[in-house]
Amino acid sequence: MINIQPDERMQSLEAYNAKPVKKGSGKVWFLNGELHRVYHRNRAQGIITLYNMNQDKLVTVQVEEWVKKRQKAYNMRETGALVNRHPKYIPYLVRRGFIPPPIGAQPGGARAFRVRCYYSEDMVFEVRDILANRSWGYPRKDGLVTNNKTPTVQEVRRRMGSEMLQYTKDKDGKIVPIWSETV
Repeated sequence: MINIQPDERMQSLEAYNAKPVKKGSGKVWFLNGELHRVYHRNRAQGIITLYNMNQDKLVTVQVEEWVKKRQKAYNMRETGALVNRHPKYIPYLVRRGFIPPPIGAQPGGARAFRVRCYYSEDMVFEVRDILANRSWGYPRKDGLVTNNKTPTVQEVRRRMGSEMLQYTKDKDGKIVPIWSETV
């Protein structure tokens, strides 16, 4: 297991939780694991026409299904901010094979130079889980993982804008999250 030294630009979790919500790309969305862009809306009929960027074709779906099944798309910089890592660190992890690569916005989903690449909400949580299981700093002799820089699932959901995080003061006067509520 490779241990990576913490970056001095990484934020404390208190500073991370004080940051505003990351809304993701407002024009590109994931639907069934593929990137889509809104092509045309017909509100009267309740249908929406989407351009499937990975298959290079137009798809028509009902607006209700679109709203239920779509997921936000986050580029590498936004993904780095969501998992509390420097933006240049995410491509490094992809090159080394530690985390899955993002999906490119071109036919086949391939990544290339000057092609935008995105992670879905599920992929961001997968990246967070991988980083949470990695040890930071000098390794412990007993082999336990020490990682105090990766945010919890609730903190990432709050940062994505899908949950609210509630805090209380403990005996020492520290403010700690106690429970979350779905928005």
